[in-house]
Amino acid sequence: MQDNIQRVFIFIFLMFGFQSEFLLNAQETLIPLNENPIIKEYLRTNVSLKSLKATDTLELPFFDDFSNSYLYPDQTLWTDSFAFVNDSYSELPPSVGVATLDAINEKGEFYTSAAYSISFIADYLSSQPINLNYPGDQTIYLSFYYQPQGFGDNPEEKDSLFLEFYDLDAEVWNTVWKKEGGINQSFEQVILNINQSKYLKKGFQFRFKNLVSLSTNSSPSKVGNVDHWHIDYIKLDRNRNALDLVHDDIAFVNPMHSFLSDYQAMPWKHFLVNPSSELKPNIEVTYRNNADADRLIERLDFIFIDNTSNRINDTLNGGSSNLAPGLLINYAAPFSYSFVTNSVDTASFTIKSLITTDSSDPIENNQLSYIQKFYNYYAYDDGSAEVGYGLVGDGTRFSRLAYQFNSRKEDTLQAVQMYFNRTLNDASQEYFYLTVWDDNGSGQPGEIIYEQEGVLPVYENELNKFHTFSLDTTLIVNGIFYVGWIQTTEDMLNIGFDVNTINNDKVFYNITGEWVNSTIPGSLMIRPVFGSDFTTSTQKLTQEEIYNKIKINLYPNPVKNNLHIRFENKKINNPVNLNIINIRGQIIYQSELDRDEFVDFSGFDEGIYFLRFSDKNKSFVETKKIIKIN
Repeated sequence: MQDNIQRVFIFIFLMFGFQSEFLLNAQETLIPLNENPIIKEYLRTNVSLKSLKATDTLELPFFDDFSNSYLYPDQTLWTDSFAFVNDSYSELPPSVGVATLDAINEKGEFYTSAAYSISFIADYLSSQPINLNYPGDQTIYLSFYYQPQGFGDNPEEKDSLFLEFYDLDAEVWNTVWKKEGGINQSFEQVILNINQSKYLKKGFQFRFKNLVSLSTNSSPSKVGNVDHWHIDYIKLDRNRNALDLVHDDIAFVNPMHSFLSDYQAMPWKHFLVNPSSELKPNIEVTYRNNADADRLIERLDFIFIDNTSNRINDTLNGGSSNLAPGLLINYAAPFSYSFVTNSVDTASFTIKSLITTDSSDPIENNQLSYIQKFYNYYAYDDGSAEVGYGLVGDGTRFSRLAYQFNSRKEDTLQAVQMYFNRTLNDASQEYFYLTVWDDNGSGQPGEIIYEQEGVLPVYENELNKFHTFSLDTTLIVNGIFYVGWIQTTEDMLNIGFDVNTINNDKVFYNITGEWVNSTIPGSLMIRPVFGSDFTTSTQKLTQEEIYNKIKINLYPNPVKNNLHIRFENKKINNPVNLNIINIRGQIIYQSELDRDEFVDFSGFDEGIYFLRFSDKNKSFVETKKIIKIN
């Protein structure tokens, strides 16, 4: 191709993604991400991991399908915490929840041994010591399912998955099974006989490990997590044989998702404008009969709980059904459910789904739970960034990205929340214009109605990992509008991207002067925030007014205990009202200040808080951000 041909690419950065060279078309490609923010957020709020030592040797049977763990393997069964337990990155596992081995450590960061063009051992999944003191027993078998890639990055041929057994006497790990890397496929099951005397001892252990090689892409911002293996349904027991590959179990396969037809979350007051039109017509779950015979589901129940009152406000009995062997069911039934609460400004509801069977299935994989959120923002994404999205390449300076939303009522757009993924050495931290557009009447961005210059991506591990960019002027919107950015460089802004919810029809980009609809399935992690709590005054002041305007100094920031508030130019007998607002938009503290004061933050949770100051007649309004740390 000629050198003067313009090269423009839309890059998708995968946390658990695809190889950088995999081209969807002439303009779009998928590339791995650089960290696991879900784990990093968990560690931020959970200072130490559980003890990695078992109190005693485990007895048979040993079983784990990872449906009863969160982020890390169950420490009563496993000795380490390197594998990532999740329900989002594998495709149709035997039961909901898998253990994923990749290039990221237990802190959600690259291993220090990671290097270009050099393969290295990354994650381990190691069992606790198990009692196999059954000399001569020929009926002890270990079985498990595995899948390369899933929704992640496909391991290359050299990037293998290993299974090792521990020889207690020799004090060495021996490789007993190995699988070379490959493209995505359905889960496959492996079964191995354990009959050698060196393993039939009290204290036997087994472990999985993976070999990883990083992308050789020369751009630091394009180096990310790679080579994903998903493991599920691990079973070790006696009285088995090589054909014991059938599991008498009915299990949920996928998690539940939003019960709203358009959004994962929306403002409560906006939902109340026309609740029935916002709800999906059907209630949906996916489950499978893993047995080789017909199985009976006696009941399939759904329970709706108002989290404000902790009361059940709706139920559905999905009835009974007989499932053929191996049958996968995408259950969908019409149901006119309702969300009712006494809460005025925000609400949330827990929806549970329960399977009751005709025999003793593992209880953990027979139940699901989902929280439907109604706070102060609209969200298409589910809060988990499997992918990152950006515009990059020659000609993308001043390119535009716009995300369509439809406000159900006239309201104040007070802020925009964005989740930016880190890249190597923060290579994507470039200035942009935070921008809001109206609609052109044809379902595309129209005129710019708000623009804020000098904005930088902010990387945080706070609630939902989003950073809140407050608008510095009052902006009222109603109906269709768009939020996004205008770039100032040809470097990529790496915004989070959710592959489990499909809303690319709402994503538009403009590089050549024309708006183009994205063709990559997924949802940007951008959320417009509504209400009046964060809106700051934008009236232009005279020089005298500026000189006499109250100035507020806060220190220290970040704060652990006492936050000191110092006023300048404050008039006597003119008290200042203080509201402290959390990231959800809830006022959690109120006070009237006559003089310099301090606020005790020691009892507050870690995170971002907004302090809103105003006088009695609202002629003075100012909002400041504080970060609380422990």
